[in-house]
Amino acid sequence: MAPVYLGLCLLLGGASAAGFLANGMLQFLGLICILIVVLTNSLPALRGDARTLLILLGAAGALLAFELIPLPPFLWSILPGRDWVVDGYAAMGIDRPWLPISLAPDGTLMTLTSLIVPVAMALLIFASTGYGRIYCVFVMIAIAVLSIFLGVLQRMQGPDSLYYIYEITNRGGVVGFFANRNHLATFLLMTLPFIGALAADPKSASRSTDRDDSRVGRLMITGCLALLLAVGVVIVGSAAGWFLLLPTIFGAVAVLVRSEKGRVPPALVQTGLFVAVVCLVAAIVAPLQVNDLGDKLSGINPQLRNMSIRTTAMAALDYLPFGSGAQSFSLIYPHYEDAANASLEFMNHAHSDYVEVFLEHGIPGLVLIGAALYFWVRQTGKQWRKGKGEPLTRASFIAMGVLFAHSLVDYPGRTAAIAALFAMSAAMMVAPASEEMPSWQTKHRRRSRGKKSARRIEIALSDQ
Repeated sequence: MAPVYLGLCLLLGGASAAGFLANGMLQFLGLICILIVVLTNSLPALRGDARTLLILLGAAGALLAFELIPLPPFLWSILPGRDWVVDGYAAMGIDRPWLPISLAPDGTLMTLTSLIVPVAMALLIFASTGYGRIYCVFVMIAIAVLSIFLGVLQRMQGPDSLYYIYEITNRGGVVGFFANRNHLATFLLMTLPFIGALAADPKSASRSTDRDDSRVGRLMITGCLALLLAVGVVIVGSAAGWFLLLPTIFGAVAVLVRSEKGRVPPALVQTGLFVAVVCLVAAIVAPLQVNDLGDKLSGINPQLRNMSIRTTAMAALDYLPFGSGAQSFSLIYPHYEDAANASLEFMNHAHSDYVEVFLEHGIPGLVLIGAALYFWVRQTGKQWRKGKGEPLTRASFIAMGVLFAHSLVDYPGRTAAIAALFAMSAAMMVAPASEEMPSWQTKHRRRSRGKKSARRIEIALSDQ
């Protein structure tokens, strides 16, 4: 079920508010998947990091539920940032009702239900065999390629192209199955490390001539796919995508080299880290203000982007410690926007997920983000140390890093497609080992499967 559900999420979940019907269907299907996995007892024993991942998802849900608890008037009215709400009821001569912490309870409830998709995806990965996880990667790559070709058709036909899926989108640009070209760039970048994983042969040290031939063919195919995805990121025209492309390529190469050679050369690590830091800083502070270059690359003027981040950060201080509630940004931001510098563009997000989480969820939101980052960083030694990790788990590590980095200047994780892909990567990184894995993707699990088969033969002979 995991490959099918992932494919549906990537095809139908490319927008947040603009795709509410499709998102509702994905949530309904996700709820069915959760029930099937739980009721059929398909989950293996989850320990350690796998259990931690589910705890993090549960904590996110608990935080959203906490923001929806109705509070008595004397309690919610003393929360920071509620003065204008109190004044509004006083001006209308209406008694203050019981209200939750969230100033946008409907939006908070929608955010809570949107967690169904990543939870379902994580559980499906945990319940899948090694082959099921490989098929998820195949589905992801296939849809990434389709997205590029669909985007080329969109670009060729211009703003009025019938190939655009969403009414509100970057018309005239390359968006594929998404509404926002930046999110398509995120999708393509997160797919690249898995190309490196598919190209790897963990048994390369003991290759035969036949295996050499198959490896050459595999490298040719995966190399062409990687080149296509890289070109796709370029033609999408996302500024963040451009800056993150080179570090992601380094990550994909590291996945390949580590899987085949058993270690990543220090020179590659140092160069990759240097390039990643430089590109990440450049993506945040680079002055892309020459004519309309910012609009062409990012879909938004960089001055407006920086202004929205600063304004949101200042507003967040007024709503500490609990924030203003999920999806309340569009309600809060106009109160702090400088009228002299206001734009005709509708700011539905802060263009930095971290700052927006700070506004909407306050200190608990920052703690949750910190816990997620710590969970990811802890995997560094577990995935890259000698004798640890597998190609797919290391690719998942890089894919998660791409989303963490892109979220500094955008909000890709708020679409069902990227949320499902992120959950798949996180779950695949910490999922229990599966004996059913293609021999060219592991050098250990296949051996344990052989021992189990030999034991079965021995038992069968003794019965006779």
